[in-house]
Amino acid sequence: MARIKMGRRRVSKTWREFIADQIKIGKVVPVIGNTVANNMLLGGHQQMVKEFAHYLEYPWAENADLAHITQFVSVSDESPVGEITIKNDYLNWVKSRIFHIAEKEQTSGDLLEEADARFDELDFGGLCRSLGYPHFGDPRDDPMLILAQMPLPIYLTTSYHGLLEAALTRAGKQPHSAICAWSPRLRVWNESLDRDYRPTPEQPLVFHLHGHDSDPHSLVLTENNYMEFLVSVARDIGRETDLIPARVRHALADSSLILMGFEPDSWDFRTLLWGLLQPRPRKQTSVTVIQVKPSGARENYLRHLMRDAAFEIYWGDPKQFTGELMSDLGYL
Repeated sequence: MARIKMGRRRVSKTWREFIADQIKIGKVVPVIGNTVANNMLLGGHQQMVKEFAHYLEYPWAENADLAHITQFVSVSDESPVGEITIKNDYLNWVKSRIFHIAEKEQTSGDLLEEADARFDELDFGGLCRSLGYPHFGDPRDDPMLILAQMPLPIYLTTSYHGLLEAALTRAGKQPHSAICAWSPRLRVWNESLDRDYRPTPEQPLVFHLHGHDSDPHSLVLTENNYMEFLVSVARDIGRETDLIPARVRHALADSSLILMGFEPDSWDFRTLLWGLLQPRPRKQTSVTVIQVKPSGARENYLRHLMRDAAFEIYWGDPKQFTGELMSDLGYL
């Protein structure tokens, strides 16, 4: 916060000025939705989901919702292990999609040939790196790079992919990844994190709430998965068995949040709101970025919904928001 000049009277700050001040002291946690990575890597979230629905022969593909699509197929599938089958199908499909996009963008033939030869052994993140993705823009204009440059120790995401880690690495940082062990089979996943590790702006923590593409079992993908996730994260708040690390819980209560890349009616947003945001014992002024502004009663409903969780709403796209945030911070 700026030094106060003696003799001047206090001027009330806007929520934008408050968020900017919180960033400067490292008291903001960005929370990035799955749609951000899908829009950046996979040709747009809505289009990707619609094409995946057609691939699965989902009967209502024009009104596709990823959680319902995968729930429907996992239940309808005659395979005795339908849920893990649909998760593997999804990851294989997004790998195939990024390879197809690379072909259309005329990626080097040598890179394509090498990636094709290793297709089965690479997870989605590994395949992306082998093909030269993600393609970031100007650091002053790219939403992910702008967030990555901020002096923040903890980032949360519902994305299955390592877009945040890639952005932080590009910004010269050394991110550490962890996932929420919402299922008992995932408890061993985070043991590789050093117990003495404390997130810092130089070595920030990226906490994947809904799993990571390197482990199909970890994905919160179907409607049943979302319900299990919600029950699991709410059950043991404050206990030693809490699935959310204490340092993350503390940051959620002690920091302002920036939510970006969520649709208010989506499963990932609703489970995040009721599982993590509403239960916070302290609620700092935060902001959620919603791209499409509804009208009338719908807008009023969203404002009341978010106000209960101490959120202001920014109507606009992530690029516009982060650009204005840079200006508020004095970076432009």
